[in-house]
Amino acid sequence: MRAKRIDNTATVLIAYAKSIGFDYVPINDIIDGLLIFGQVVIIVDWKSKGGELTPAQSRLVARGVPMRFIQRPEQLDALKVELLRSL
Repeated sequence: MRAKRIDNTATVLIAYAKSIGFDYVPINDIIDGLLIFGQVVIIVDWKSKGGELTPAQSRLVARGVPMRFIQRPEQLDALKVELLRSL
């Protein structure tokens, strides 16, 4: 299987996530990958401005699957604060 191309938005956000302490594992299927912070794993999909959920993502959300859709570095900052508070 050939890996999906990573767009510029994702590249910038992945680099930022790593710079603030997250690890990242690409999946490139229904979702882009997994963010890892300590022992916490977050399902993530990087969205460009105006990017919409795919039909498969919408089905997962409707089933209650916890997913994060990230467009901006500020969302990663907020996620890190949220995770640190829960420790």
